[in-house]
Amino acid sequence: MTRDHIELLPQLKKAVRLKPMHGYALVHARHPSQIRMVDPSHAFFLSLCDRTLLTSEIAYIYGQTFGLTDVEAKSQVDQLLRLYRQFLTFEAKPNPTERFSPQKFLYPADTPAIERATFGKWPVPAGISFTLTFNCNFSCSYCYQDRHQRSDRRWNLNKCLELLGEAADWGVVFVGLTGGEPTLFDGWLQVVERTLTLGMIPAMTSNGTVIGTCPDIALRLAAAGMEEMTISLDVPSPQLHDQVTRSRGHFPKVIDAIRFLRAAGIRVVVKSVLTPTTQHAVEETIDLLVDLGVAEVGISYMESGAIKSPANRARKISSKELARVRNRIERKREQYAQICAVHSPKDSIGKWNDSEWYPCGGINMGMSIFPSGDVAVCDKMHGVRAFTYGNVFSAGLKAIWDSEAFAVLRARTANPKVVDPDCARCSKLHLCRTSCFVDSFNVTGSYFCKAPSCGGPFFN
Repeated sequence: MTRDHIELLPQLKKAVRLKPMHGYALVHARHPSQIRMVDPSHAFFLSLCDRTLLTSEIAYIYGQTFGLTDVEAKSQVDQLLRLYRQFLTFEAKPNPTERFSPQKFLYPADTPAIERATFGKWPVPAGISFTLTFNCNFSCSYCYQDRHQRSDRRWNLNKCLELLGEAADWGVVFVGLTGGEPTLFDGWLQVVERTLTLGMIPAMTSNGTVIGTCPDIALRLAAAGMEEMTISLDVPSPQLHDQVTRSRGHFPKVIDAIRFLRAAGIRVVVKSVLTPTTQHAVEETIDLLVDLGVAEVGISYMESGAIKSPANRARKISSKELARVRNRIERKREQYAQICAVHSPKDSIGKWNDSEWYPCGGINMGMSIFPSGDVAVCDKMHGVRAFTYGNVFSAGLKAIWDSEAFAVLRARTANPKVVDPDCARCSKLHLCRTSCFVDSFNVTGSYFCKAPSCGGPFFN
């Protein structure tokens, strides 16, 4: 900690939430990538940062509560301030909110469960992804889903609401809603509303064509408590939009969806995919989105998808083209830095170092549910039997998560005799699990090979 930070008051960021669980606690923001499983005493500390307390006052309360000397308390609080820096700001004159009661986190820690989570499986998944439907009114060349898949006739709104209730009772935080186009599912609005009513956070991406038909939809979402929505838009004109989506006349509805959501007070994030067609209009697209008032623009390189998805057959931009586009996007990012967060695509040929690797979140802390009822590791893996470990029409979510089938699958993904030899030697294996199984398969033909972007093995 610097001297300036010590003199300022640590404050929990507005978007951060604390959630008591059985033997541990969760600290998270609005996105599934921003969640951590923590000791209850750490959540107690973070709850003290939700008021107007100096660091020395927090240390005093923390020490008195847990029987520490003044020196021990100060040392531990300094460590916690560093450990949870991403969830904190430091203010001279903060506005106290006192959203979380410290007393709610005064319970014994299940240390073995917390330690097991650092090596993989969480006791309860942080998030559950629902592929509400395989149907879509677009036919984008870069789509990562195989839309020609079958749903179970029992998959309907009532089943989704039942699963949401089970997830909420279990302690799930995030609910992903995807497709196909999720707004084509009969009852999608009720799904979003129930998710919010049950205290979970919906993470949804839509092409905007349904939301853009009427401003009342956005108002209904806002009334339910929806704070953020992701809209897909890759190009700045109706003609290009028809070409990219292989549909006709939808562009005005996508623009209206953004406007309606913004007018309703919902934060809009736009996801754009770079293709040979969209790369030449990237600056115009960013300009349009900034003019529309979106909060964030994420521009991504076309990713690989499910085995029979269009993305695996589509032509991608070359590494040289990507480098040039990244430079153009960076200039726009700097131009709009004060009003919109613009994210450049990652380098397609660079290799991760030991601080850039990422794990397979699906096998450690998430589950994907499909309209067939199948439960798999990832929403790109419907029909992949080796990574399917249950079905919601024959068992409950907790039973599936704790099943022998999932335990066997998890053990297999960390078995040195099964995975890539580099992965077998890597210190990250039990968290990483070879990273993205789909990316590995689409490049090598094996789900258990080292991720194509990995520069490992790593040994710390």
